[in-house]
Amino acid sequence: MKSYTLIIIISLLIFNLTLIAGESPKTNEFVKCEISVKQKSMKAGASGELLISLKPKDGIHINLDPPLTLKLDSSTVFSIVGKPIFSKTNKSEYIDITKPIKQPFTLSKKIKPGLVQLKGTLSYFYCSGSDGWCARFKQPIDISVKVIQ
Repeated sequence: MKSYTLIIIISLLIFNLTLIAGESPKTNEFVKCEISVKQKSMKAGASGELLISLKPKDGIHINLDPPLTLKLDSSTVFSIVGKPIFSKTNKSEYIDITKPIKQPFTLSKKIKPGLVQLKGTLSYFYCSGSDGWCARFKQPIDISVKVIQ
């Protein structure tokens, strides 16, 4: 009995430390997320586009308010250009998940040829209409882009 209690206490402590550290899971059980770069190889200074596909389970939708945001890790290699581009559903407060969300970006003009990592976080809110709850998810992004001459 004492070992069972000790295991529970240690598990709760680890869980709480993870919450305090601000770590979030890499996958969302309610929404499948796929992120890719439209251009697999690019020249320095070129513009590119991230393609973001959010596929929620039945009964779940992606909200427009609060808005979907994309933040890159502190990097001088990539710059976000404008806001994400997406379509709305007929209800106008949800993102149309049948089309990818597009996020334009540019590469630094000073970058050297080779493989570079685009890292950041996509934040979005998803809700269950039938159960009446909403939650925010922070999706980590880590994509390789080949810089060519």
